[in-house]
Amino acid sequence: MPRYELEDWWPTSPLVGPPLPKWLGIYWPWYTPPGAEFRVSDLVISPAEVNPGQPVTISCLVANIGAEAGDYTTRLGGDFMAEQVVTLQPGESKTVSFEVTPTVAKTYSVSVNGLSGTFKAVTVPVADIRVEDLSITPSEVMVGGLVSISVVAKNYGTAAGSKTIVVTVS
Repeated sequence: MPRYELEDWWPTSPLVGPPLPKWLGIYWPWYTPPGAEFRVSDLVISPAEVNPGQPVTISCLVANIGAEAGDYTTRLGGDFMAEQVVTLQPGESKTVSFEVTPTVAKTYSVSVNGLSGTFKAVTVPVADIRVEDLSITPSEVMVGGLVSISVVAKNYGTAAGSKTIVVTVS
């Protein structure tokens, strides 16, 4: 049997339904109970410039700002088409990512559920520096102990470049 709180036994407001306990979920025909409501924000296109054939990641943050859990379909549009369904609880948010690969040199337009941006595929040399192989030794340490953190930065591009690597310990 489900567990009910005191508020679940209070009568429903007469504006939304008959004076019955809320957990029954009975509403007037003209009232729509609050459900899942979603907000899409923080469109990120990375990197902003690549050579044709190199992948680009397009991501955004999807948040459920509603009162109920629900599914949301995130649609990538513009020069590339894709979609992903994400299931979110009330107050939960997730980053949704799409990876696309341009085939020719040009400026590409993309949109994700109303957010839009561009990136360029160029034939000139581009640095594509990626951080890989994170190693933390030891994995557990006492306060004040020494920890060794290392990564490998590898340039997959066709030009020299630099990248700032920031390590945050919390």
